[in-house]
Amino acid sequence: MILSRRLTLYVHRPCILAVRFTSTTKDTKSMQPPNPKRICSDMVGPPDPVSNLRTIIFKEPLNETHLEKRYRKLRADVQEWNQKFWTQHNSRFYQEREDYVKKNLPADKQNLTADEMSVFYKAFLDKNWKLHLNYNMEWYKKNFTLLKLALRIKLMRLLRLKD
Repeated sequence: MILSRRLTLYVHRPCILAVRFTSTTKDTKSMQPPNPKRICSDMVGPPDPVSNLRTIIFKEPLNETHLEKRYRKLRADVQEWNQKFWTQHNSRFYQEREDYVKKNLPADKQNLTADEMSVFYKAFLDKNWKLHLNYNMEWYKKNFTLLKLALRIKLMRLLRLKD
């Protein structure tokens, strides 16, 4: 039996920290992510096949303050919220696109042209513009909160260095 193998990278900005080979067969596909308490910095994983987002494993420092812990957990919550939104959105998009192609594909053709598909894309965007607007507003709020916490932490570290 030949196992299909896939290269999984966990990337540290700016260099690669860990390279792992994982099998893509069902029985061995469950690779354990790196332990957040043992890594030296945040790590970025491979893109999700549906959402296209890369999961970030946030480092858990040993001497983490209450504010830093709150910031790390909020970052993880925002990442999870983002993952959920884009997984649902892209799943819906793929399903509706498949239905559109089945409904509009002539018997003598194998696929639709870009111009023919543009009708679907525009209709999909028009139908979901309110959803995207709400997502963007919520995303800005969450990022502003993260920015405020990050600035407080930077200021706290600066003041700690002065002492």
